[in-house]
Amino acid sequence: MATINNRSTLLTDPLRNFRFLVTFQPQDSNNTALKGLNNVTLGFTSVSGLAVTTDSIPYREGGYNTTVHQIPGQTSFTPLTLQRGVILGTRQNWDWMKNLFATVNATGSTRAVDQNFRCDIEIAVLSHPIPGSPNQNDTATTSTDHVAMRFKVFNAWPTTVAYSDLNAGDNALYVEQMTLVHEGFDINWATDLTTSASSTYPSA
Repeated sequence: MATINNRSTLLTDPLRNFRFLVTFQPQDSNNTALKGLNNVTLGFTSVSGLAVTTDSIPYREGGYNTTVHQIPGQTSFTPLTLQRGVILGTRQNWDWMKNLFATVNATGSTRAVDQNFRCDIEIAVLSHPIPGSPNQNDTATTSTDHVAMRFKVFNAWPTTVAYSDLNAGDNALYVEQMTLVHEGFDINWATDLTTSASSTYPSA
């Protein structure tokens, strides 16, 4: 009987969920309202909603009534929710949201009719403990970060930007939360600990 080595190694350790960076890639670089998001990399306290579901269509066939056929139907992607603490000068998410509407006093959207409000988003999951990386040309992260996994989210735009309650009796951070809808994502994994996960994806 074969002997199984149950000792963990760096290659068998699961990835950690607390080291990640989010990079926004506007699809229209001429959209002045999205200038603050032009390939900017931000740190968030949490990113949730990286899930995909394909509906099942039950199909009954005459003469074969013992079971029901299950046929794949439409696929849907869960909206992303990103949270971060509010820092002075970080108004990129609010400017992106304002790009979709105009308020009564005309301080809202400044987007021209032909300017795209959508962004592609890359989420880089970084290795931990922090290793060195030979990938010196990785623009999404610093040269010392090994990217173990990358998510590429296509055609995202915000449906909600919300701020936490103000409470003089509380003892907490002021938090901004943004919900994004999108049209799918792809994933790349690193093959080993010396090469970062590829940043090349098929088009949406």
